[in-house]
Amino acid sequence: MKVKIIKTATAKEVDALIRTGKLSEMPSIQQDWRFNFDKELKKLKNATGYLLVTEETPEVIEGCMIFQLIGEKTPYMAFVEVAPHNKKNAKMYDRVAGCLIAFAYQLSVIEGIGDYNSMLQFDVMEEKKEDEVKLMALYSTKYHAKRWGGTTMVIIDEDGEALVKEYLSQ
Repeated sequence: MKVKIIKTATAKEVDALIRTGKLSEMPSIQQDWRFNFDKELKKLKNATGYLLVTEETPEVIEGCMIFQLIGEKTPYMAFVEVAPHNKKNAKMYDRVAGCLIAFAYQLSVIEGIGDYNSMLQFDVMEEKKEDEVKLMALYSTKYHAKRWGGTTMVIIDEDGEALVKEYLSQ
């Protein structure tokens, strides 16, 4: 799927692509990512890894996400992360996480079954409770997620459609 992200140095839109990633392409802790996407993808049933890359440099991963269909009906965003070079103030590109989360929501519309159609679930788990609270607040304000008990959050219906409109519509 074609998307637009923002190159922070110029504040200009850049053409990017979200595509299925091969297991051998998935990033890992050894490449300074927080998660071993390759190992996690191997462990999860009914899961697919997705990469966000720019059209200009398709060999450089800007963000990664694993989407899982739990019990073959419940859409779940198992992992999402922007590349190390897209974090904090020195980030190269903006809107990477938003595009991946909106894409995961769109997958929930396509693949979710019954009550789980148009309902993306994910968990926020951090080592420190205060980091967890900050991240949940970010997901709520920036990505329209709602807390659904404990560390679970959901993006549903019109909130998800707003994300798709903001991040995936061109």
